[in-house]
Amino acid sequence: MKRISLIIVALLSVFALSAQDVDGGATPILKKLASKYAAYSSMKIDYTYKCEKNGKVLDSKTGKITIKGDKYTFEFGNQTSYCDGKTLWNYQKDVNEVSIFEYIEEEDNLLNPAKILSDWDKEYRAKFIREENENNKVVQIIDLMPLKSSSFYKIRLKIDKAKQEIISIAAFEKDNTSYSYHIDKLVVNTTIDDASFTFDMSKHPGVDVNDMR
Repeated sequence: MKRISLIIVALLSVFALSAQDVDGGATPILKKLASKYAAYSSMKIDYTYKCEKNGKVLDSKTGKITIKGDKYTFEFGNQTSYCDGKTLWNYQKDVNEVSIFEYIEEEDNLLNPAKILSDWDKEYRAKFIREENENNKVVQIIDLMPLKSSSFYKIRLKIDKAKQEIISIAAFEKDNTSYSYHIDKLVVNTTIDDASFTFDMSKHPGVDVNDMR
């Protein structure tokens, strides 16, 4: 679950990064990015996930994310997660099973975008790496390095310079494993019913419920 939440974490982290003391020219880029993303009332994202180790692809999937304030849903393979800011539902489609958790801010750091936003600038430092051409686009690369001990040593953002949008996010672990998320489609400021962030039991007859609250 930690892996699939990295994309939402990095996308939303730009809200907080504008206040961080960064180097190498990252500050103005992140400020523009923060201002743009902060103005969105909602985001719908189609993405491609890839797990690699030592240059070998171990897993690849497509998924969707919907974000509205501190509410979100993830679609990732056979799993869909719903969060309304108070309760978290993890639904496994292949076994028709849902696990329900009460939202606890102190324990739910990576699964709760609001918590990440408030703490991100305290956890990481940012550095502008370079600009490069990719698919006829000028791409800016910024690395985020954890200030505390972590299983991963950096998260890399690739940003479309012209559009000022995040193209991809990759987390690099110390064991040479990387988890990357390429944003295939981004739709913003659409009207989204709050009911879409809760799990509807009536739509899943016979679902096995594990209520951990």
